[in-house]
Amino acid sequence: MSESEPQAGHETTGELEDRSFTGQSVRRFEDRRILTGEAEYIHDVTPPNCLEMAIVRSVHAHADIVDVDTSAAEEHPDCELVMTVEDLKESYNPQPCGLEGFEEWSLADGKARFVGEPIAVVVAEDRYLAEDMADLVNVEYETLDPVVDGMTAREGEVLVHEEYGSNVADNERIAFGDPDGAFEDADHVVEGTYEWGRVSGVPLETAGVVAQYDENGDSFHIDCNIQLHTLVDDTVYETLGRPADRVELNVPADVGGSFGTKIAIHRYCNLAAMAAEQLGQPVKFVEDRIENLQGGDMHCSERRYEMRLAVDDDGTMRGLDVWFVDDFGAWPHYPVNQVLKPLSVLTNSYDVEDVVYEYDLVLTNKTAQTAYRGFGVDPHQYALEMLVDDAARELDIDPTEFRRRNLITPDQLPYRIPSGNIYDSGDYPGAMDRMDEILDENERCEGGLLDPDIVEQRREEGYYRGTQTAVLIEPGVSGSDWTDRQRTDDETIENRTREDVAELPEHLRAEVKPDGTVLAWLATDSSGQGHQTLVAQLLADELGLLPSDIEVDYLDSVEAPTEYGSAASRMAVMLSGASVGVGEQLRENLAELAADHWGVEREAVSYRDGRVERGGTDESLSLAKLAELDDEGRTRVSYDYEHPATGISEFDDALTSKYPVYPTAAYAVDAPIVEVDVETGEVEVLKFYTLRDCGTMLNPMIVEGQAHGGIAQGLGAALMEEFGYDQGSGQPQAITMFDYLLPSTKNMPDIEMEHTSHPSPFTETGAKGVGEGGMIDAPAAIACSINDALEPLGVTADRLPFTAHRARKRLREAEE
Repeated sequence: MSESEPQAGHETTGELEDRSFTGQSVRRFEDRRILTGEAEYIHDVTPPNCLEMAIVRSVHAHADIVDVDTSAAEEHPDCELVMTVEDLKESYNPQPCGLEGFEEWSLADGKARFVGEPIAVVVAEDRYLAEDMADLVNVEYETLDPVVDGMTAREGEVLVHEEYGSNVADNERIAFGDPDGAFEDADHVVEGTYEWGRVSGVPLETAGVVAQYDENGDSFHIDCNIQLHTLVDDTVYETLGRPADRVELNVPADVGGSFGTKIAIHRYCNLAAMAAEQLGQPVKFVEDRIENLQGGDMHCSERRYEMRLAVDDDGTMRGLDVWFVDDFGAWPHYPVNQVLKPLSVLTNSYDVEDVVYEYDLVLTNKTAQTAYRGFGVDPHQYALEMLVDDAARELDIDPTEFRRRNLITPDQLPYRIPSGNIYDSGDYPGAMDRMDEILDENERCEGGLLDPDIVEQRREEGYYRGTQTAVLIEPGVSGSDWTDRQRTDDETIENRTREDVAELPEHLRAEVKPDGTVLAWLATDSSGQGHQTLVAQLLADELGLLPSDIEVDYLDSVEAPTEYGSAASRMAVMLSGASVGVGEQLRENLAELAADHWGVEREAVSYRDGRVERGGTDESLSLAKLAELDDEGRTRVSYDYEHPATGISEFDDALTSKYPVYPTAAYAVDAPIVEVDVETGEVEVLKFYTLRDCGTMLNPMIVEGQAHGGIAQGLGAALMEEFGYDQGSGQPQAITMFDYLLPSTKNMPDIEMEHTSHPSPFTETGAKGVGEGGMIDAPAAIACSINDALEPLGVTADRLPFTAHRARKRLREAEE
């Protein structure tokens, strides 16, 4: 990133010729209003006569609800409304759930299944009064034994949902190639068990909603910070029992982070909307921090892996066997997709054809999982790289050399992995070689962090240093109709054809304003990624304008078509493709408009630098003049950029089956240098080297910002963050920021970042998604570096987070 890069808006039109804003570090337009306090979040939305809602939550992990006595609250003069599940059943529907066979109401129905589960809501003039009224609601429980561990839950002695009859909500075994043959023929079979703890995004702004009901139209307007508001709006309008066009979800331009977690805040939208309808007044609810951490339906994957790798004496990987248990918590919200997404990077960067992938999805008495940055890929990459480390050491091969021997080579790209997804472009061995050069030049030299003399000296002092390079793939651009395919029965899937695939494009609109500037409309929401800046700089190039001449706003859920939106590293790729399409269409419309005005053929005019010129003359029309002339709406256009994979026949097999299709494969080669204090178990990341390839870099400043944030989250998952639960009572152990440890500047190392670029052949601009990078690659890379550091002691980071307590425990066990 260049600090001296001028802000695009400072340039004059005369300087635009031959200048491209794409690929420049255009400073984010969003940041001015955020940094000056002008941004408006949900907390700032308070319509007249707005009431506030508080939630009565379960204090037990598992209990029958014998009675909910609301009389004391209802009798209080400051209480406006109390609702229990019985009130909901009179007028509304259960929330859509992630698997068939489960019926989830927005309030607990007869049984509490996790600490923090909403049981009743209370509405009053303000939040303070509402909290006081909530304390007057008396809930009588009959406590039950909870089941908290995923492996124990599989045995079914305690059932979370008796009517379902099992705690295993779903399981599947998928085989690719001939894994049985590979394991029979291989010289070695290496086995390992690895565990990934519960973490989450923990955004600065918690979930919030302000709901209003229009009696005349029997419709709702709901301001909220839900993610994917045009895709998951069904979780709200179906629950409210209204058609989609009568439930308008509006997400502010500024949302204080989500990382996937706010996809699952529909419970709050539903409850606030119901209360607003009952009262005929607006109702507001903003989650407090304890609610967010304890029971906000926002935890991510928690997995135990048992893996096997078949490998020959020469270090050739022959087969991979993946089995794992994923602890969903009490309800299956977004289960199957998060479990199957790792199939898009099944073998990571390695050339392996014969693979088994099998899972059990289990229910326990914990808050439910939702999506989180990486969407299940991060634990898979971690476990696989740990197995690779174990195999290298069992074969007595240097782990870096072992990896290099099995990497997919440039001449194999585009490369189809066993599960049908295709990696687009790159040079994995070259990137690994470059990282070796960087380490040799900077650290494996006199005075460097990996100077052998210094490493030895630090060991004598009780500090073990190490680093390990690995190439980690970030699958990008989710879409198509994969979510629906996961819920489709096998017979239907077998008969599915390419014509049955729904494409889920990205929608963008633009119009020329009377002053000649351009207003663009996004159909998706943002939670801090810089979408407005990205569209402005791309449209500026397409139209020969300045980015400051482009204003970007958002459509609500009723105005926007049902698109996929902001998830799975889609937006840079999809919005850049849509921007190119909108720009082309608008240029053509404006040229036709000008030709009609002059009464000449279309070929006699051309669009150039924000105006249309008439060939052979000095006549031209500005955008403002064209807007004045337009009486047919030709200065307004919309464009749908289709999902890249749907136009490539090689993806057809995956598109017609259950397998995920992610047509971009950004990647990173990481080499974090870590140091472990073997007395305290503290792990410090001294420096984080990373070489990254996201194809065309549309805005390097945003790309690097995404990577820095992702690496910080990855460091937290690797070393610090965890939603633990008491194994006896099911009580959550991390409900404040004193318990849930987020990384800060104190924990973050210097990040040395370098880029290489292999543009994607599958996307309009060559860009690849980068929204989940860092979180996907950093945990695995840090764990492998710990393995390298502690290799002399025979200790590995076999469970994340590898906290000081766990490290000390492993080190003590190794001494025995």
